[in-house]
Amino acid sequence: MSIDQELREELRQVADSMHCPPDLYGRVKQSYQHYLNEKRGRSPMKKRLLAGIAAVAILIPSAVFASSYLVDDLFGSVENIEKIGGTQEDYQEIERFLQTAKGKLTEAEFKEYMELTKQLMQLKLKMTDKNGVRHEEKLTKEEQQQWSQLSSKLAPFFEKINGNAKP
Repeated sequence: MSIDQELREELRQVADSMHCPPDLYGRVKQSYQHYLNEKRGRSPMKKRLLAGIAAVAILIPSAVFASSYLVDDLFGSVENIEKIGGTQEDYQEIERFLQTAKGKLTEAEFKEYMELTKQLMQLKLKMTDKNGVRHEEKLTKEEQQQWSQLSSKLAPFFEKINGNAKP
């Protein structure tokens, strides 16, 4: 036998021959119960905190993606833009521009801007072919006048959004 095994066997025999007083068992049991109660009290709080952090980490990004795009108010969806020759990048670029406009314009101005832009986009969709080329001759005389009126009404908004507005 190796020295380790002999020592282990000797310690086991001595431990078996020892007798503990009965009150020692009670104190050990009481100490262990106290430890378990303390551990139970702390653990749920940590679990709740971790669950809360995980929920926030999941919900915030999903809320951002679930929110509607401003450009959907104009075109309906990315598929509609792709039908007229646009791309996903064009869609994202228009969305960024509209978000900038929303940040720089007052709520009333932005509402008016979106209404005028919707009308302008309807005319633009009418005169744009599948390759994204504009054909102004597709519009009637009234629609062409409406196009120029809408463009002139939108010009001050574009100046304000782009930062070219005069105080």
